[in-house]
Amino acid sequence: MNQRNFLMVLLAPALFMFNACAPGETHEHAAEINMDSVKAQIMALEAAYGVAENANNVDGVAAYYAADAESMADNEPTRVGMDAIKAGIKKDMEADTTTGNTISFNTTGVWAAGNYATETGTSTVTDKEGKVIRTGKYMTLFELRDGKYIAIRDMWNSDAPKPAAPAQ
Repeated sequence: MNQRNFLMVLLAPALFMFNACAPGETHEHAAEINMDSVKAQIMALEAAYGVAENANNVDGVAAYYAADAESMADNEPTRVGMDAIKAGIKKDMEADTTTGNTISFNTTGVWAAGNYATETGTSTVTDKEGKVIRTGKYMTLFELRDGKYIAIRDMWNSDAPKPAAPAQ
């Protein structure tokens, strides 16, 4: 057997095995995401958050978050886990001594892929006469768990300008 035929005899089974083991064209497709439905679910979560916040309902606001969530609030370390998130919510509610103020949320964008969705939005706090007191912005990462989206990461902050540094 000449050298060329010998090489072909050795390589042919290897090529056959490589081709047989190589991933072929898959006919599986990721489930199509209905963005209108995802956005509606997330907007409903934001509305429930606002209702709970306006009622000073710590548990109602906390229902927005997964037990293992992380919340990156303005001007403080990250709140990690439900206990820290609830403590932060309670602290925020106790710090707001005004009465009659309400918060509302406006979803400005929603993107989804696989089991995750991301939302951006703005927040507005108004007094009892409807005058805007404060605005802010937020971004939340949701995960689809047991058929429902739940917040696993969020960050938010105020649009208020940074206070001027004290004169020296």
